[in-house]
Amino acid sequence: MAQFLNTTKLNYWIPKLIQEAEKELILIVPYIQTSDNIFKSLKVADERDIEIILVYRENKLSIKEKNKLLSLGNINLLHHPNIHCKCYFNGNWLIVGSMNLYDYSEKNNREMGVLFSNDDIEEKENKQCLLNAFNFPDDDDIFIDAINEIREIVNGSSAEKVSERTKSSSFEIEIIKTDQELEIERCNEINNHFLNKKFKPFENSKDEWFSRCDNFFDKVDVIFHHHRLAITLNLNEKQLKGLYKEWMKTYDEFEFKGFKYYWNYYSADILVYRDYKYDWDSIEEKEKLYYKKLNEGINLIIKKYRSLTGK
Repeated sequence: MAQFLNTTKLNYWIPKLIQEAEKELILIVPYIQTSDNIFKSLKVADERDIEIILVYRENKLSIKEKNKLLSLGNINLLHHPNIHCKCYFNGNWLIVGSMNLYDYSEKNNREMGVLFSNDDIEEKENKQCLLNAFNFPDDDDIFIDAINEIREIVNGSSAEKVSERTKSSSFEIEIIKTDQELEIERCNEINNHFLNKKFKPFENSKDEWFSRCDNFFDKVDVIFHHHRLAITLNLNEKQLKGLYKEWMKTYDEFEFKGFKYYWNYYSADILVYRDYKYDWDSIEEKEKLYYKKLNEGINLIIKKYRSLTGK
């Protein structure tokens, strides 16, 4: 759940958010005069090859500060005429509050902010007794709304300096891609391994996107959820009831090697999960083998479907 931050906690969490970025880092602040602590954190991120996107208010960055920031190899500097918000985001943690990246603010101002997380955070209290634990992630809607606003700000900014990597990627920032964009990429990856079985992204519910192949086999649709497969049998009610009755005579959730599956009701989808007793770790990073195994699981379900229906 969200955590309130006062000045002391902001001074702890902003550098931590910067240093522990995994891929990219977005900082949106109108005024910048980095303290030793903040610049040290930025250098740590830069040395870890993190892309840093810093958006500041137009005409509010001194030559001295700009030159300091340009010493970072992975810095991207953008300016916006109307920035007044202060936002720090690394893909996992989001801080929204009053504090600028200003040395004076750290030492003298009374500041407030809120820390949100889309991961569990378990922190032991440090010597200053600053921290509480996040027992569970914050609502996805918070991040969807924040990311949409960040995207608009980045789109509305003017680029002053971009890194070589950003140039080559046409300024695609992974951590602010929409769920739809991510699913399009995932769908393209899936289609590389399923030949004529073409999946398309679809919105299952608001801001929830999956990849679906209609008629993967005759009257059988396949959907890639994020952590499972869903198989829809497009039969009429009488046919489904008859098939379900026959299927349950030999049903075993572990009957297909490497998979665990559920069919809880005749009109429900068949849900297929990975059986973690199987050595998925050995193939998960090998894209071709991973999708070959998933395809095998789908076809085992279809094989049983065909044997029971005579199709």
